[in-house]
Amino acid sequence: MTPPRIARLFGRGRPAEADVTAAVATAIGAVPGAAAHDVAYNHLQYAAGALSGTVEVPGAAVFDEVLRAVHAALVELLGDDADRVVVYLSGRTPDGTTVAPAGLGLPDRPTGRDLARRYR
Repeated sequence: MTPPRIARLFGRGRPAEADVTAAVATAIGAVPGAAAHDVAYNHLQYAAGALSGTVEVPGAAVFDEVLRAVHAALVELLGDDADRVVVYLSGRTPDGTTVAPAGLGLPDRPTGRDLARRYR
């Protein structure tokens, strides 16, 4: 796979939304105890994007690992543009409790830049 920055130099642009969605869902599925329920990625203007959905998790610690995996997947596919992705993900525990990024000390709708500060 060509690195994102080099791909743009050759006119290939960003990966397809479906490819980003699939990579993020795979990354979430690799986190023990987590399952992507309805995750979707959409391109926005100016190399930005939005990732939304709900992830089934047993608790906040696993949701934290999910966000780490999501960040790594976005960086792998989008390079520096991952910083401009707004993450509208939440976790849901088996008893129906919502786990939000704010509960982990992040903004309620963190950007890739927020995730980079936390996980790099």
